[in-house]
Amino acid sequence: MFVRLATAASTIACAGFLLSQPEPPRRVGARPDGSFLLNSGWLLKPAGRQIPLGTGPMASAVSQDGRYLLILHGGYLQPTVTVHDAGTLAQVSSARLADGWLGLTFAPKSNLFYVGGGSRASVFEFELTGEGRVEPRRTFVLVPEADRKHTDFIGDVQLSPDGRLIYAAALYRDSIFVINPQSGMIIEEWKTVSRPYRILFHPDGRSFFVTGWGDGQLRQHDAGSGAEINRLAIGPAPMDMVLSTRRPEQESEDSGWPYAARLFVALSNTNSVAVLGLSAERGLRVIERINAGLYPNQPAGMTPSALALSGDQKRLAIVASDANAAASVDISGPRSRVEGFIPTGWYPTAARYLASNRLMVLNGRGPRSFPNPKGPNPEIRRAPVHEGVAAVEYVGAIQRGSASLIDAPSPGQLADFTRQVLRNSPYQSGSAAESGTPDTSILSSLPGRPSPIEHVIYIVKENRTYDQILGDMASGNGDPSLCLFPEEITPNHHKLAREFVQLDNFYVNADVSADGHNWSSASIAPAYVQRMWPNSYGGRRRHYDYEGGERAAVPPAGYIWSNVLARGLSMRNYGWWCTNRTPAPSSGPQIAAVRDPALARHTNMDFRAFDLQYKDVDRARVFLKDLEAFERDGSMPRFMTIRIGNDHTSGTSPGRYSPKAAMADNDLALGMIAAGVSKSRFWPKTAIFVLEDDAQNGADHVDSHRSAAFILSPYTRGRGLDSSMYNTVSMLKTIEVILGLAPMTMHDAGARAMFTCFRDKPDTTPYAYVQPKYNLDERNPPNAPLAARSRSFDFEEADRIDDGGMNEILWLALKGAPMPAPARSYWGR
Repeated sequence: MFVRLATAASTIACAGFLLSQPEPPRRVGARPDGSFLLNSGWLLKPAGRQIPLGTGPMASAVSQDGRYLLILHGGYLQPTVTVHDAGTLAQVSSARLADGWLGLTFAPKSNLFYVGGGSRASVFEFELTGEGRVEPRRTFVLVPEADRKHTDFIGDVQLSPDGRLIYAAALYRDSIFVINPQSGMIIEEWKTVSRPYRILFHPDGRSFFVTGWGDGQLRQHDAGSGAEINRLAIGPAPMDMVLSTRRPEQESEDSGWPYAARLFVALSNTNSVAVLGLSAERGLRVIERINAGLYPNQPAGMTPSALALSGDQKRLAIVASDANAAASVDISGPRSRVEGFIPTGWYPTAARYLASNRLMVLNGRGPRSFPNPKGPNPEIRRAPVHEGVAAVEYVGAIQRGSASLIDAPSPGQLADFTRQVLRNSPYQSGSAAESGTPDTSILSSLPGRPSPIEHVIYIVKENRTYDQILGDMASGNGDPSLCLFPEEITPNHHKLAREFVQLDNFYVNADVSADGHNWSSASIAPAYVQRMWPNSYGGRRRHYDYEGGERAAVPPAGYIWSNVLARGLSMRNYGWWCTNRTPAPSSGPQIAAVRDPALARHTNMDFRAFDLQYKDVDRARVFLKDLEAFERDGSMPRFMTIRIGNDHTSGTSPGRYSPKAAMADNDLALGMIAAGVSKSRFWPKTAIFVLEDDAQNGADHVDSHRSAAFILSPYTRGRGLDSSMYNTVSMLKTIEVILGLAPMTMHDAGARAMFTCFRDKPDTTPYAYVQPKYNLDERNPPNAPLAARSRSFDFEEADRIDDGGMNEILWLALKGAPMPAPARSYWGR
C-alpha cells in the first residue's frame, strides 16, 4: 500500500513538475505538416506546383498564339525576360536586359513585345521567334543618357489597341510618354497622377486609365490629346487594375444595369480592391469595395498589389503580397463575393489566369531559401557597388522567386486552402484588440492597475547579426568563430546582455536598411519599398528614398511616432528620419530637415543623423544633456526614438574610422545612454528597447536575419537568457502595449508581446557602463584590406553600399581570412 501511494505521489509530483515548466520556445523551420515557420511568425505552405525563377519576378505576358508565357524579372540581379512553355512553364529561353521594371506587353497581333526600361529611361523592343527565342530590336530612348537622372525611370508600358502608339509611365516625372513605333519618335509627354504605376486602356480604345501610387488617384486621359477626362480619389496607394466588360449575371439588357464595364483597382495600403462602374458616356464612379482581409475589422497589411481576371471574366484573383496569399472572388454577379483564399509562395507580386482556369502566381521570394556554399570571398573579383554576383550569395541575389501553378480548385479544395491561409497567419480574429499578454504580466494595463512602465526609449542601430556581436557568449546559442566584435570591442553589449535579458532567438523582419527602417517604424515595408529597393541595391537606380520624403512610400497607418502623437503622448526624436547639415557644424544645430512634418517639432536638431564620420558618443552626449533638463523639470517624454548607427562601420575605407573603432564607439554610446537613464529619477518607470534595423547579410550560424536585441528596464534586470522567438514587430507590439497604442498593421496586431522578458518585481540597480579599452580614434590606413573597394562605397546613407561586400571586407579586416558563407533559411526574413 505504501509503495502504491509513494508511486502515485511520485507520479503526481512529476506531472506537477512537468506542468510547471515553461513551454519550449517556438523554433523557426520545417514543421511536420510540410509548412515552414517564418521568423515573422507566419507559416508558409504554397498551393500547387512550384517553379523556380530568378530574382524579383514581377510581370508576365502571353504570346499571341498562346504557346509561350513571358516573365519579367526586375529584382536584385540583372533583369531578364524568360520564355516558358505556357502549358508546363518549362523555361525555353532567356534574355538579359540593361534594366527592366514592371512594363511587359505584346503588340496587338504581333510577336513584338515591349519592356519598361527602368533606370535606363527607355522602352525596349524585342521579337519572340516561333521557337521561343527573344531577339532584341529597337530601343526607344526617352531621356538621353547624358541628361539622365535617378528620376528618369520607366515602369509600365502599354500599346493602344490598334498598336499604333506606345504609352510609357515615367514613374518620377509623374507623366506618360507617347511613342510612335513607326518613326521611333517621342511625340508627347503628358502630366498625370503622382507616381503613375499602371496604364490600362478603356474598351473603346479612345482613352486610358492611370493609377497614382503616390496620390491615391485614378485618372482617365484622352488617348489622342492627353486631356483629363476623369479624376477620382479612390484610396491609398492604388497599384494594379483590370477591366471586365462582361455584363453581370441576373442583369439583362433591360434590367437597367448602367455600366458598360467594371474597373477593379488594388489599393495596396488597405486590404481592399475598389470596383468602379464605367458608363457608356465615360462616367466613372466607385460602386463597390472588395475587402480581401482575412477577418472583419482587420488592420491594413494584406497589401493587395496585383490582380488577375479569369478568361470568362467571372473570377478575380487578388494578390495579397504581405499575406502570402491570393483571394478568389466571384464577380459573375452584380455583387462580388469573396469565395476564399489560396496560399502562395513568399511575397507574391503578380498573377495570371492561364488555360483551363489555372492560376499562376509570381512569388517575389519564392517557396524557400537557397543554399549558399560559396559566401563572399575577397579572392573572387566582385562587381562594382550594388551589382549582384551570384557567387557572393548576397541576400538580394539568393532569394530567388518562383511561380505557383495552381489548378482551378473545387469548392472543397478552396475551403481547405482557405483554412490553410488562416492557419498561416499569426493574426487571428480579435488580435488587434488583444495583446497576447497574460493578465499577470506587468505589461498588462488592467482597470485599477496600469502598467508600471511609463516611459519608453526606442534605440535603432545598424546592420549586425547576433553572432557578429554576441556569438562569443557561452550562455546563448552563439558561434564564437563568427563573432567579429567580441567582448573586448563591445563590453557594454555583453554586460547589458548579462545583467538584463539575453535574447538569442530574435530576428529582424527586414533584409536591408531600405525595408528595415520601415519595418522598425511602421510594422510593414510598403509595396513601393519592396519593389524598388532591389533595383537601387542592384546598382541601377542609384538613389535611396526609403526613409521618409517619398510620397509612394508612406505606410498604411503612418509610423510609431504618428501613433504616439495621435494618442496625445509626449515624445522626442533623436536622429531618425532626418537630413543632416553638410558639412557637419562643430557645434549647434546639425539637422537641415526632418522628413516627416509631424516629427519636426519633436526632434532635437542638435543630434546628428546617420553620419559615420560623426561619433555616436557625441550623439549620446546630446541625449544626456536633454536628460539633465528632464531631471531639472521633473518630466520626461513618454516616448523617445534614438538612432545610433556607427556599428554599420565604413569598412576599410582609408582615413575613416576603423571597423573596431566604429563598433567600440557605438558600444560606448549605448552604455552611456543606458547608464544615464538608469541613474535618473525616471528609471523605475522606464524601459529601453534596442534593435538593429536589419542584419546586413552578416555571418550568423542560425540565420543571417537573427540579430542582437535588448530590453533594459528594472523589470528585465536579472532576467537571464530568453530563447523565446521574437522579431521586430514583437518589439513594436510590446511598446504599443506599454503605451496603450493601437496596432499599426496586422503584423504588429498579430505579433506576440515580449512579456517573457519581464519580471514581476523591479530591480532598480543602476547600470555602470564600461569604458572601452579600444582606441575610438583609430583610422584605417591607406593599405587596409580591400581599401580600394571600401573607398568606392557611398556611406552618406545606410545601405547605399553592397552590404554583402561590406561584410566580406569587415571579415577580412578583422579576421584576416576569407569570410565563411552566411547561413540562409527559408524562414529567416
